[in-house]
Amino acid sequence: MTRVALLLIALFVSAQCIAQNRAVVRFVAEDLPPYHFINAEGKADGGLVVLAQALAAQANLIAEIEIMPMARVRHQFESQSNVALLSWLKTPTREMHFRFLGTMCHASASLIGLKKSPTLIQNLDAAKRYRTGTIRGYYSETFLKQHGFTEGYELVLVSNYESLWNLLFKGRIDFVLTNTLTLEKELSALKLDPSAIEHKLILAQFPSELALAVNAKFPDDLAKRLQDSLAELRQNGQQQAILEKWKIRSVIPI
Repeated sequence: MTRVALLLIALFVSAQCIAQNRAVVRFVAEDLPPYHFINAEGKADGGLVVLAQALAAQANLIAEIEIMPMARVRHQFESQSNVALLSWLKTPTREMHFRFLGTMCHASASLIGLKKSPTLIQNLDAAKRYRTGTIRGYYSETFLKQHGFTEGYELVLVSNYESLWNLLFKGRIDFVLTNTLTLEKELSALKLDPSAIEHKLILAQFPSELALAVNAKFPDDLAKRLQDSLAELRQNGQQQAILEKWKIRSVIPI
């Protein structure tokens, strides 16, 4: 056997050993363009998918990225030790039970109403003269109750977005509190016209940080590597460049 052949074999074996020693992290997320979705080729794609790939490369990890329904996302995220949730709204309650490793991007929250409605509000207190709807059990319910909204009066709670948007379009509530991530997707799925609605009030005080999250079982050393690597991508501008390319609201400037 020639020296060249022996060298190639040695390099191959070395590469295999290095690959075997690299930890695997499974990034999971729901189908939510342009953040994370299944593209026409059946592969995971989107701005935060590209960011996760860059993050794994920076941390010298192997990334397995899967897009699935949110119920499966939550189950795998909460029950498995090597799973990271690609983007999750960071709230005080969630911080008590899960670890957030850094900001992936931001999303704004608004009170959404019909364009044809004459309702004009300057602040959240003014919205108490009307009826605002949101999903029962979501953080938005907690947020509104903390700001003085009472179920059965100013606050209407429903179990799903289909009921919520139908109440708005039928004029039974005046506003929907939601973030802008899933707005067009939800309305299009319900065959409702997205051009019929508008932002009546942007809620700057509502949590906006979509962060990389892991559960308590996730290995501390991997969490530290991901956290440090995400901070490095932010510092060197790579995160910003990826988000801008996908027209995603970026992290707050340093």
